[in-house]
Parts: sequence; structure tokens; C-alpha cells
Amino acid sequence: MSEELNTLVKLQETDSMILFLTKKAEELPKEIQNLDKQAKDFDQNYENETKKLSQLEKKKREKERQIEELNDKIKKLREKTSQIKTNKEYQAILKEIDSFENDIKKEEENLLVILYEFDETKKRLAEVKSEIETQKKEIENKKNEINENIKEINQKIENLKQTRKKLIENLSSDIYQEYKELMKKHKGLAVVEVKNEICQGCFLHIPPQLYVEIKMNQFIHYCPQCGRILYFKQEVGKEQSEAQAG
Repeated sequence: MSEELNTLVKLQETDSMILFLTKKAEELPKEIQNLDKQAKDFDQNYENETKKLSQLEKKKREKERQIEELNDKIKKLREKTSQIKTNKEYQAILKEIDSFENDIKKEEENLLVILYEFDETKKRLAEVKSEIETQKKEIENKKNEINENIKEINQKIENLKQTRKKLIENLSSDIYQEYKELMKKHKGLAVVEVKNEICQGCFLHIPPQLYVEIKMNQFIHYCPQCGRILYFKQEVGKEQSEAQAG
């Protein structure tokens, strides 16, 4: 393969890798954003459970207050019985006391339901907190790994850019300009291999005579359809066979 064509192939390989790594480096921060969203969802879940516990605590205090008020009413009515003079008034007060006692039973049953739910929510909140702490540690570890990966990728890109700079020095300004225009036109793919008389850029057939010339890799040839620079990659087994035959 001619030195100039070989340089173009290496430049394309280098640029393709730079493009691939750059895209990867751009996608990784999105993974961090997703992890941050997960952490935020965990916090929201914990906050919801905390609010629920707070509401149950409020209901619990309200029920206890209602029961206490009913007990106070019963106490006052019982104190009042010593001042009653008629049986009719006494029976009326007993009926009222009985009504309040029934109300207390209902409120105590309601309180038991609230206490059960309160205990279950408190238990669940502790479990959620423990799970969140574990999940957040995992998220933080993943974020650290991603950030390290980003650093490594950026370093690789920087190394490839240095390699690229050296390769460009071996090309004429005209050829490099052509290469840049082709890169822009074909979205980062200016130099492509030819396989079985087919351009691997546009996947159209190459004329037989041109294919023969391309296989020699002595000069720069362009695809008649897409205009990309073409080269032929000799298989290792064939190279050895041809060498032995020669």
C-alpha cells in the first residue's frame, strides 16, 4: 500500500475512534443524570412515607383528644348525679353517660386502627431509609465509575488527537483538504474498504477495471458513486499464500 493511502486509512481509523469515544463521553453524563433521578425518587419516596407518618401521628393525637374529652364529659355527668333529685333526671344522665361510653368504644377502635397503621408505617419508613442508604451508596459508586470512565475516554481522545496530528503532517494539504470535505459530506466516513467489488460506504458495485486498480493500493482512487476514498484490505492468509507462490 502506498504511504499516502496508508496514512489516509490510519487517519480514518483514528478519526472514527475519536468520533466513537466522543459520542460515548457525551452519553455517559446522561447515565449520571439518570442515577441522580433515581436518588431523587428514593428521597421522594422517603418524604412521602414521612408525611404519611406525620399525618397518622396527627390523627392519633386527635383521637386521643376526642376520647379524653368524652371521658371528661362522663366524669362531669357522674359528678352531677349527686345533685339530682328525681329518678327521671338520673335515668337521663345514665343514658347520656351510656351514649358517651359507646362513643368512646368506637373512638378507641378507630384509635387501634390508627395505631396499627402508625406502627406499620414507622416500620416501613425504617426499612425504606435503610434501603435508600444502600441504594445511594451503589449509585455513588456507579457515578464514580462513570466519572473515571469519562476521564479515561478523554485521555484516549487526547492521545488519538496527538496521533492524528502526526498523521496529518504526512499528507499534502490538498489531499487533507479533500479528506476533510469528504468527512463532512459523509458524516465522518471518508475512507472506506472495498470488498467483493462493493464500496463499503455506499454499498454499490465498483467497475471491474477500477476494482483491479484499487486492489493494488498504489494510488488514491475514489468511489464513482459516493466519491469516498477507496482501499483494499488484503487478507492475511492470502498475503502469505501469494508470498509463498511468488
